[in-house]
Amino acid sequence: MKKLIMALILAVVWTYATTIVTTFPAYDVVLKEAFPTANIVLLTRGAGDPHEYQLTVQDVEFLKSLTPRDIIVSTMHAPFELKITEMAKRGEIKAKIIDVTEIQKYITFDGREITLEHHDKHHDEHHDKHHDKHHDEHDHHKGVNMHDHGVYPPNVLIVVRKISELTGLTPDREFMTKLETMDREWGGKYGGRAVAITPMAQYLLYWLGYRDIVVLIREPGVPPTPEELSKALQYVREGAPAVAAVARGERLRIVDQFVAKAREAGVEPKVVTVAFGTGYLSNLEKFAREMATATPTAPTTTPTAQPDVASLVWIGVAVAVVVAIVLFLKKRR
Repeated sequence: MKKLIMALILAVVWTYATTIVTTFPAYDVVLKEAFPTANIVLLTRGAGDPHEYQLTVQDVEFLKSLTPRDIIVSTMHAPFELKITEMAKRGEIKAKIIDVTEIQKYITFDGREITLEHHDKHHDEHHDKHHDKHHDEHDHHKGVNMHDHGVYPPNVLIVVRKISELTGLTPDREFMTKLETMDREWGGKYGGRAVAITPMAQYLLYWLGYRDIVVLIREPGVPPTPEELSKALQYVREGAPAVAAVARGERLRIVDQFVAKAREAGVEPKVVTVAFGTGYLSNLEKFAREMATATPTAPTTTPTAQPDVASLVWIGVAVAVVVAIVLFLKKRR
């Protein structure tokens, strides 16, 4: 009887809980930890490649059943996400949509952190006025790594706070405290060269402070160019770490292929793989600690000590006093 009562209570709570729909992993894993009382739904669960996902009849019915208190977190990156936005504009979907491209930060493949608004303005200023105004999303964001998948700590904090603002939900205090602490302790801790085997890995490496990063795979299914592969092998030959990050728990074939190529070149690469399918904070911390052993120690130089202004003033005063005493003693003689 107690089990039945508990089941009914949970059913009621689940029915009236705020639903947060995510379109891409690993947003679902992150938000489950940030909002444990919410109903988190990954729309593309079980899809081999979310980029190619197509909405089912059941998906459409589910989306139409959402209420104004619910949230859809969209990366605005895949065709099915644009279809969801169109349905919302027609009033078929009542849930609020968070377009992460409007609030998140993004990393360019040449190593800059930008907002897409700034990037798009810059793009438009230099864009051929005769170019087709309906050019595709990939071309519009050319040079930008769109695959952070919600694991880049600065973006996680932005998205969580935005959801809290729109829903009134309070993020889990322990989650926020731990993530903010990790961001302070690990953000920017390292530097130098590194290899991002997957595009998501660039975000984690950038977070740790790396700026010279070779991104081996820039788009799913697109192999690296010979130049990128050659540069990546040169970096690992010099001791740079190579990182593969995945939103789920799958073992990527590209990792094995890269290791094989490195060994053919006579190099044993230091590869760190992080998968966020089983949790966010625990895997983020594990990754940061593994990078401590995979990162070559950067040479340090001891800067020449520079006296501050106050010290110089006191030294001047002391010298003046000594000179005055010496002159006084000479006169007495």
